[in-house]
Amino acid sequence: MAIFSLIINVALFFLIFNLGYLKNKKANPNYPNKPFAQLVVFPLILGILFTLIVDVFKGIVFYQLIIFVIVAIILYFVFYKMKP
Repeated sequence: MAIFSLIINVALFFLIFNLGYLKNKKANPNYPNKPFAQLVVFPLILGILFTLIVDVFKGIVFYQLIIFVIVAIILYFVFYKMKP
């Protein structure tokens, strides 16, 4: 799932940052070339970082959900099963 998310994010960032350049280059072949770092590397790095951030947040939410369930079970036993 993370690989699919990475591919989508990189493609979206590539289109966002290069769509205007690609249209200008198609309309005018003499349009100046964009440096490789700006054309490919920058959208690639942004896609990777965005995917990592989103996956980390998913992991944190899952971890918090597990902690919540454990604490809820403990509190249930403390308040309802251990009555004098």
